[in-house]
Amino acid sequence: MAVSWIQKGLWQNLNCLVPVYGTGDDCGNYTEVWLDDGQKILDRRRTKTVLKALASHLGVSWRQEYTAWSREGRSHLAPIVLGPEMVLVPLRLRRPRSRDEGGTGYVVGGKVRGFEAYREGCYRTRLFLAGNQVLPCLLNMDTLALRLAEGERALERRRETFCELSARISTRRTKDNCYLVVEPGGSTVPARLIDRGGDIIILRREDKFSPL
Repeated sequence: MAVSWIQKGLWQNLNCLVPVYGTGDDCGNYTEVWLDDGQKILDRRRTKTVLKALASHLGVSWRQEYTAWSREGRSHLAPIVLGPEMVLVPLRLRRPRSRDEGGTGYVVGGKVRGFEAYREGCYRTRLFLAGNQVLPCLLNMDTLALRLAEGERALERRRETFCELSARISTRRTKDNCYLVVEPGGSTVPARLIDRGGDIIILRREDKFSPL
């Protein structure tokens, strides 16, 4: 199997995921992957499938309706936070031929350089992305602004949540100075911090068989 753009690490350059249809005799339901160097990659999977694969690769869930950063009572898809600096904002980017084919794409919030009103066919706005890419969108100006703001708030709330968690862990370690030493066989042994110098820490095993 060929290595995908995700496995190659190109997700770090992602601008957006755009649902598209094949051309000519190809009527497939695919995804265009836009990168911030201007490159566009055709991924022959549905956008939702690509989203799941990307989230799985990064070790997170693609369903985040019930996270600490998701707003209750939302009538539309929630932003998807993939990391401390990366959020995917769901936007209506096409009118699907049938209901189950989907018209939602995802733009990386931090790659949006601006947006403006735009009238062509069914489109109402367009976004200016990194790499001078221009993305037409079906949403109007007010709705688009709200969606992008929601993405930024979700990212900020995610940062706050993990900062709180890190602070609690740090406080507990400072108070107890307790650690676990993983032995070659995979078992763990309690240990207490004796001294610390730069990147070096000295631990004392707490099990009764320890010669220390």
